[in-house]
Order: sequence, then structure tokens, then C-alpha cells
Amino acid sequence: MNARLSAIERLKAAGKRVTPERELLVRIIDRNPHLDATEIYQIARDKQPRIGLATVYRTLNLLRELGVVRACELGETHRHYEVQQEDHVHLVCCDCGRVIDIPSPKLIRELAASRGFHVERIRLELIGYCNDCAKKRSAEAGQDA
Repeated sequence: MNARLSAIERLKAAGKRVTPERELLVRIIDRNPHLDATEIYQIARDKQPRIGLATVYRTLNLLRELGVVRACELGETHRHYEVQQEDHVHLVCCDCGRVIDIPSPKLIRELAASRGFHVERIRLELIGYCNDCAKKRSAEAGQDA
């Protein structure tokens, strides 16, 4: 995938070794955005049983420092990781936890620029209910009436 390749290239450009563990973790994050460290570790252990949780955390910190991955809380107290890509908005369901990515509205950058502000990156989370959970809540509310 393009995001994975650029992530590996960023590691190399920063003078960091591309170890099998680092490559595996980038691949896992790229294919499964929004996982937390424990979930990433569990998938990695299935592929490389000898990988340690400390290695996962060290690698995630390195990848984050290099701007290869982005960490976000998604309405929770722990971080979820995704390969750094174009700015986007997270729609986070507060019922099932589903995360939907949508492109950042250009209007945000335009509004900032009109006020003399230079945006480096956009990080925005909208918390609410996905369509399935909204329907379920509506049906439950109808039963209570």
C-alpha cells in the first residue's frame, strides 16, 4: 500500500533501521487503523510469537515521533494508532465505538487562512451515533413509550 511504503521510506529517511518488527507493526497499523497498542500487539504476536509488548510500545513511540503514525484518543483514555495520511475527521460512535474517516472539509483551512492562521494538520473528532446505533436507540425509545 502507498501509506505503508511511505511509512517505511520515512523510517529509512530518518536513519532508522527497518527491522522485521517495525515493518510488521507498520503493516498492521496500515491495514487496521484505529487499533490500540494491545490490539496491535495481539495481531503482531500471531505473526511473530516472540515479539514483546515493550517492543510494540517502543516502536509505536518511535513511529509517532517520526510522524509515521498518528495517535488519537477517539473519546477514550488510551491511544489508537493509524498511519499518517491526509487530514481527515473521525466520526466516533459513542455506543459501539465504530470510527468512520471522512476527508477534512476544505472550509476549515480556508477559515483559518482568512484569519491569518497557517494550519499544519487537522485533528477533529465528532462524537455521536453511527446509523445502526441511532436506529437501535430510536427503536428502544419507541418501546419505552
